[in-house]
Amino acid sequence: RLALVGDEIADGEWQTPPGEPYPLSLFDAVRIDYSLKRIQHYTGTGWRHVQPWILLTNYHRYVDQFVKWSIEQLQADSPYSILYVPGGGRLIRGMTSEAMQAVIAASAWHRYQMPAYHLGRGDGQGGVTLVNIGVGPSNAKNITDHLAVLRPHCWLMVGHCGGLRQSQRIGDYVLAHGYLRQDRILDSLV
Repeated sequence: RLALVGDEIADGEWQTPPGEPYPLSLFDAVRIDYSLKRIQHYTGTGWRHVQPWILLTNYHRYVDQFVKWSIEQLQADSPYSILYVPGGGRLIRGMTSEAMQAVIAASAWHRYQMPAYHLGRGDGQGGVTLVNIGVGPSNAKNITDHLAVLRPHCWLMVGHCGGLRQSQRIGDYVLAHGYLRQDRILDSLV
């Protein structure tokens, strides 16, 4: 029951009663179960494939570049060994270029609200996940809320910048440290 889902611990609102044990996790079991199912629903990939380093984007051209780079990594002498794509497809080291292209072409990425691609390492040390969150802050909040239960090392939004300073030029690296909206739409949620 969704009414039982709670984020009190992660939100810093949990108060442990005197003499009672402290929570073992930031999220309760109901919340974790719900989020794992939502990750699969939104991304078209299993939650077990999500890597600890996560890139979020809202431009398909970054997906194309990530897939191209992933294929190069699978064909080179790199620690990466597998790429999971939406709809259950997998590209594995040793596949021919034609076979890899066929898996990509057959991917049902367009069926999912936020398709994800997971480049995994053979040594199990953690690879990179790319999620195309689409447009809008609600998608970003939605997927990050669900990914949080997996305790990723880091997530980073790439390719999105609403406003720049006069001193910045095309090609500059911009690392945002905050999010500001001036339309007041999300004020009640912050």
